[in-house]
Amino acid sequence: MEPTNDHERAIAQAVDEKFRIDPASSYESIVAGIARSLDFPMSVSDMKFLLHYSQWRSAHPFGPPTSK
Repeated sequence: MEPTNDHERAIAQAVDEKFRIDPASSYESIVAGIARSLDFPMSVSDMKFLLHYSQWRSAHPFGPPTSK
């Protein structure tokens, strides 16, 4: 799932960071926390992206870190 504009990129980055820090955090707390933390007013399409991207990230977690 790829973001298509600056707001979506900021949302995706925030979601990814939350999931990296606390992958066991609840979907609801991640969405609510991100919605409050963004530095721009969210449009309806921004909120839809936040919901869909959070669901997608929850279904596609980051794998374990790889060593080089």
